[in-house]
Amino acid sequence: MTQLATKLNEDSEATLVTQLERIILTNDHGMSVEIINFGARIKSIKFPVNTKPTEMILGYASAQEYLDDEFYLGATCGRVCNRISAGKFQLDGKQYQLPQNDGENCLHGGIDNFALRYWQIDSESLTNTSTTLLLISPNGDQGFPGTLHLSITYQLSEDNELSIEYLGNTDLATPVNLTNHAYFNLGEDDCQSLYLQIMSSAILESNTDNIPTGNIISVSQTDYNFREPVSIGERQLNTEDESLTSKNGYDHCFVLDNTKFEQPKAILTSLKNQIALSIYTDQSAIQLYTGYYLSGPFSAYQGVCLEAQNYTDAENNRHFPSNILKPSQQYQRKVIYKFESIT
Repeated sequence: MTQLATKLNEDSEATLVTQLERIILTNDHGMSVEIINFGARIKSIKFPVNTKPTEMILGYASAQEYLDDEFYLGATCGRVCNRISAGKFQLDGKQYQLPQNDGENCLHGGIDNFALRYWQIDSESLTNTSTTLLLISPNGDQGFPGTLHLSITYQLSEDNELSIEYLGNTDLATPVNLTNHAYFNLGEDDCQSLYLQIMSSAILESNTDNIPTGNIISVSQTDYNFREPVSIGERQLNTEDESLTSKNGYDHCFVLDNTKFEQPKAILTSLKNQIALSIYTDQSAIQLYTGYYLSGPFSAYQGVCLEAQNYTDAENNRHFPSNILKPSQQYQRKVIYKFESIT
């Protein structure tokens, strides 16, 4: 039995947590991060703008409001994030049917996905700068095979880096693809005036339901070319691309360059607040979503998601990098959000 599985099984309460808990991480440079155990979510990231702590992501005022959230604000999405076509996949000769909670497709792992679970806070790991959250997803959960043991560690450094490390083990082969669904605005009213750069030469072509066709297409000479910084709002306003106009903005999977981890895969910049967010990850793709469907207390485009993950619907596209985790393997992925002033 792995160390992670042992840790979870030692505590029978791991799957029975029903109380909302908050953790605040801080460093010596005025940055703070608030984590809640419901959905292992990032509730708040505050970074100094002209010495004033300023909110960098979209969120509710109170932790309690996240219990009714339908937008996955700051949430950990899984067992498989994004969409699985028709909620079906085959593995080892067997077909699995998942909940169809996005039209005919399965979104973010099903109706009762990880964003809607209470994760257990590992009290032994808790410090002023780090916390680990634990979850057991049993065999058959939302239709997925295998008992999956997961941990997520959030750590805030003195270099103003928030790192997220995912670890997972399973007793049966199963697809796993986790991401965080934070909506960044870098202290501005929305994401339209932000500038975005993504180190990507290709995207997954997708249909109107955001399901990949299987084709991987170049961003060259298209409105998906973010290899140099581009104003999100200007690009969306002026585009004539059929996919972008039909979806009222971006909700597309960008294939990342295969570069060293130490090189940023995306950079988001607020010229108004003179803040840059650099994203480092070992994931193979980023889902760019500009938040058109935000509503209620929020408005369209109020934040932008840069969801580090594997290719969408890899379960049904064998030429995509595989999501399948085997019992002999460990799921291990990492993403870092680095904030800095650019004055």
